[in-house]
Amino acid sequence: MTTTLALFATTVGLLAVAFWWIRRNNLAVYPAGRAPIQRRPLPTGCDLGARLMAATATEAAGTGGTMTRGDGTSAPPKPMAPKRQKRHEGPTRRDFFRLGLLVAGGGLFASFAGASLGFLWPSLRGGFGAQLDIGGEGEVADAIAAGGGRFEYPAGRAYVVAYDPALDPQGIYADITNGAPFMALYQRCVHLGCRVPWCESSEWFECPCHGSRYNRWGEYEFGPAPRGLDRFKINVVDGKVVVDTSTIVTGPSRQGGTLQQPPAGPHCNGS
Repeated sequence: MTTTLALFATTVGLLAVAFWWIRRNNLAVYPAGRAPIQRRPLPTGCDLGARLMAATATEAAGTGGTMTRGDGTSAPPKPMAPKRQKRHEGPTRRDFFRLGLLVAGGGLFASFAGASLGFLWPSLRGGFGAQLDIGGEGEVADAIAAGGGRFEYPAGRAYVVAYDPALDPQGIYADITNGAPFMALYQRCVHLGCRVPWCESSEWFECPCHGSRYNRWGEYEFGPAPRGLDRFKINVVDGKVVVDTSTIVTGPSRQGGTLQQPPAGPHCNGS
């Protein structure tokens, strides 16, 4: 209600001001007996001619022409003082716009570069790409037995399996095991990079993406994979098992395996 009254009062006030302004400036609405506003008539005769001559002289002076005196002689116009151009201080709008684009582009590039380095650069503080202490020999052996034949270490993206040199008479893996009774395998499938899980029934590593299969030592057995699983070097230092995930060792070829291990049961990724 209060808002309606305020709006109504404002409208009435505006109408009153408009009515007053119209009466003041329109001669037809002046009341009887009040003198209308006096309008000055246009100059005529000599006065008009003098004014036109003065205007012509002023125009001629502004355009660089000559000025005519009263006695009929001409005189050069007074030189006009050159306009002073305002000196612009600071960068122009174009320079400011370019600088803003450069700063924004540099910030985006720095953010992208930092994120890329953080994603690609290996973690050197206990994660993949570092020397990983995964525990004592006894602890690792117990973990392999509890896992049915492998010990999974997610931080290093590695599987650790038992290694018996007697089953490797040619010493194919002697350089990566360094006398340790273990072997470290990279969990990434060498076909298209899927993570290869352990199949409990067959006791093989079987990729669910495209059907590649690897035996307990990560050697090729079946599927489109071009070779066996890649692996890491492993060492036993002061009773501690250390896996070097900073360097990936290429896995053996399809025909380069040495472990003769048939599947223990049905496969997990098909017949």
